[in-house]
Amino acid sequence: MDMFKSKRLKNVSNPFKSNKSSNGESKGSATKQSKTAPISKNINVPQIPSVSSNSKLFNIRELFNFGMNGKVISLAFDYTQSLLALATETGELHIYGQNQVEVIFSVQTKAPIVRMSFVKGIYLVAVDAKDTILVMSIYSKKVLTTVFSPSKVTCMETDPSLDWVLFGLQSGSVIIYDIDRNQMSTTKIENLQKSKFFPKDRLSPVVSIQWNPRDVGTILISYEQVTVTYSLIDAEIKQQFIYDLPPFAPGGDPSKNVDQLRRPTVIQSLYHPNSLHILTVHADNSLVFWDANTGQLIQARSLLETDVNIPQQGLINNPSKEAKPDIVKIAWIAQNNPEYTSLLIATKSRMGTELLQGFTMIDLGGTPLYTITSYDGMSNYYSKTTKEKYFVLNNKSPMETFLPIPRRSPYFAGCHDPGFILILLEDGEVETLLYPSGFFTSKASLFPPNLSWIRPAVTKSMAVAVPKKVWLGMMSANANKDSLLKGGMLAKKPIRRQEFRSAIVTGHTNGSVRIWDASHGEIDDAVVFDINVAQILNRSIHISVEQISFATETLELAMAVETGDVVLFKFETNQFFDPQNQNKAKDLEMEFRRFSLNDYKQILIDVRSRASKLVKQGFMPSTVVHANKGKVSALKNSNIGFVGIGYEDGTFYVIDRRGPAIIYGENMRHIPGIRSQSVTSVEFAIMEYGEDGYSSILLFCGTDAGELITYKILPEVGGRFGVQFVEVIRSNDHGSVLEIEAFAKDTHMSCSATIAKMQALSKGLPVAGYVSVSGLNDVRILKMGKSKESHKSFKYPLAATGVSTVPILSPKEGRKFKTVLTTLLVNGDIKIFSVPDLKELKSSHSPAPVHSQYIRGSSVLSNGEVAVRVSQYKMTLLTIVSEDALGSSSTDNNATDTLYNPNLRIPYRPQVNTLQWARGTVYCTPDQLDLLLGGERRSASKYKESAIANGTLTLKPTTGSNGRDALQEHGYTKPIRHATKGRYSVLKSVSRTVETHWDALEDGFNDYATALGEGMNDAVEQTGKDIVKGSLGI
Repeated sequence: MDMFKSKRLKNVSNPFKSNKSSNGESKGSATKQSKTAPISKNINVPQIPSVSSNSKLFNIRELFNFGMNGKVISLAFDYTQSLLALATETGELHIYGQNQVEVIFSVQTKAPIVRMSFVKGIYLVAVDAKDTILVMSIYSKKVLTTVFSPSKVTCMETDPSLDWVLFGLQSGSVIIYDIDRNQMSTTKIENLQKSKFFPKDRLSPVVSIQWNPRDVGTILISYEQVTVTYSLIDAEIKQQFIYDLPPFAPGGDPSKNVDQLRRPTVIQSLYHPNSLHILTVHADNSLVFWDANTGQLIQARSLLETDVNIPQQGLINNPSKEAKPDIVKIAWIAQNNPEYTSLLIATKSRMGTELLQGFTMIDLGGTPLYTITSYDGMSNYYSKTTKEKYFVLNNKSPMETFLPIPRRSPYFAGCHDPGFILILLEDGEVETLLYPSGFFTSKASLFPPNLSWIRPAVTKSMAVAVPKKVWLGMMSANANKDSLLKGGMLAKKPIRRQEFRSAIVTGHTNGSVRIWDASHGEIDDAVVFDINVAQILNRSIHISVEQISFATETLELAMAVETGDVVLFKFETNQFFDPQNQNKAKDLEMEFRRFSLNDYKQILIDVRSRASKLVKQGFMPSTVVHANKGKVSALKNSNIGFVGIGYEDGTFYVIDRRGPAIIYGENMRHIPGIRSQSVTSVEFAIMEYGEDGYSSILLFCGTDAGELITYKILPEVGGRFGVQFVEVIRSNDHGSVLEIEAFAKDTHMSCSATIAKMQALSKGLPVAGYVSVSGLNDVRILKMGKSKESHKSFKYPLAATGVSTVPILSPKEGRKFKTVLTTLLVNGDIKIFSVPDLKELKSSHSPAPVHSQYIRGSSVLSNGEVAVRVSQYKMTLLTIVSEDALGSSSTDNNATDTLYNPNLRIPYRPQVNTLQWARGTVYCTPDQLDLLLGGERRSASKYKESAIANGTLTLKPTTGSNGRDALQEHGYTKPIRHATKGRYSVLKSVSRTVETHWDALEDGFNDYATALGEGMNDAVEQTGKDIVKGSLGI
């Protein structure tokens, strides 16, 4: 390189090689093995004096928290406010909005929340593990009240537009809670299975409950043996649905008792979005479709078979040796037009120790017209479906539940045209399914950065300090525009005055590395850099990230996956950017380049063509180091283009990214005098070695036996570089070397290798320095080549250490810098020492409780901040410098983010269609429901939240450009009732309604004509019933 040809080097004798042959340095080339590896003796010397320090300059305090305490156990989404709620096992409740919007509720009962739901966009109703009902305000961000349930809550149902919550109990009763008045309704539904159907059977809990999607006056209740539609208006059962399997009918599970009468237990029931049909789901995996009005069984099927309720001659028990998928949960998905639906069925099973789970999507297509379709026709519709798909969920943790994210409205049980399905697993991890394509995605930008801890699980965590200008420039080039959450507003906080921003880096089980800003509210856009190696390695399994190194000045990234492959990236413009796929000529050529890496024999593989065509600028892949040496034990990407890779088998490579080329490859177990088995830590520094009289590029390798190996990186003929072994010393008492850092003797500034320092090598100026080496439970300060040292041992093992240079504001001297060594112990103790004498300046404990299993995923940053991995799902950012030393006023800002936006309106709730109205279905309005459940003496509103929310309700259908209801364009608006005389007047009213387009569902008068004979008498009869119910105004 030209920088090594400066005339200033003429007066320097052999500037890149040590003259001290007595130190036992290898004089061979980079590829030659050292004949000896001298062990330098540890010499105890007096402590090196340092500038006096005042411990008041340091105050360990908390800045920000990232992630959550404990695993996630329940989810809820609000369509109107576009917010996502996550409850954890520790009793915390996190509500997320756009960017970094987050508000945390700490429940006083400390019991985990097991189910929750948003109501009116302003309340969040939850039930904890102790069956305490909690009501939280999204507006005031407070817990408004807690109510104790009279029995164990087995299910809960809410509606986005109502104040009322239905609770199904273990006793079989249904109680109704008035959120706004904070009281239970006097209306209570007894255990209908016990009182009306099977009085001699054991008491059944309520297993499922759902509002009628078209009429709030009717609810669907399931017990273990019977499902009913119940009229709140009449306080009676409208229809019952009992699924009996006669002998020799296979049912959903023909493995036992097929010669007997069976009644499979109900586990869930659902309304079709038009409310005309009902689906009951049974423990034997039977899916039974019913006519909601008549109670007629339309079709009983399983995932694979149809007509499973019909006896088959000669049927015998058929225990299957294959794993039988058990249904976990079903959602009846409505498309944009609610008459076009599909079923999303979650299943899981076990075959030996292997967990098999996934989703079956049954595309039902458009629903046949109710009035002209026979039961046989409807049976064919549910048995001979349009399309079926199976989506395999490859995850070791069992599925717990799933949550659709609707795009059209909050109604139809939250299943109105969802584009994404959130899947909660038992270990707290969250998977994301694209619907209806069935692809799984872990794209980080879909959700706030804090959810990165669970999408998917984190396998490696760290933090780095990035130059502020470089970092802000990177973020501005990658604005997040595809977040699913749009709600809330950040509480702005003043940006910290610092030259280096802290960034969190996480590696994940799916081969992703994510990098984002370690702050909350300081920066508007929460950009997350998401780098994934699955496509680059052409592999979907065994890609968990185990090692990460980020060169923050050159913006180069190296990551190692569990197979030992190392992928190198650089932040740059994508030369293969082609979002429209216009350059198809190169597609075939690139596909040939994307074979499995196992097909390659060389170690360094060019993977630049495997960059995503959809990313214009970001971390682009350049090279894969495919060494086949096993797992990586140490990885360091320097800021001068060199990468050090240590493998567990003892192999150590140095890669020059400029080639790329391997400039060193050796197994340390073959080097005489070295007792170590593998490299555990790597650092590149530019400083003087011993008495050289000039600075060199030094490479330090810490080992699993507490040894420190020193190399020099030297220029060779042809512009290449070589690596020369220098020495090995015993640096630490016990265990592996954890961290290596170098700093200058005079200024105490970092000697870590940078481009600027590398260019200064041509001046031939020596920079004397020290090297800090941290081991299992001790730290040594070394002066390389001289072995002068100071030493500090600790009672507990070290989790992370680092040398930090922080700005200090002095009244006399103004702004100056101070360098200290900070140590974090596995018990949470944080100690600050002066350098190089290791005099203790401050000792404190982490403000957040720590978990020893995860704390080794912490980092001490060069800017004076400490990122502490306190648990599996949480990291806390601390600073070691007091506010007085920084010269800043208190940065504590108690203002929390805003969640509620009163300008967002709750859509109009769908109503019964014209046919249902003509047949006598009584539509109950929300006001009538309030009167019915609350009584005429219903107390005054208790919370201002209800008044605010009521102002956002859409009371009438909003019309689109075509003059029809934008949401109800598929025919679910309430028809106008006219006074009628006799049945023919009723029919004229129906015809008039059709002609005025109120009945788009049946699409025209001709569709009604075939049903007139059947509907005439029913319509007249039910019209008479309406008069009786007039007392309620219904």
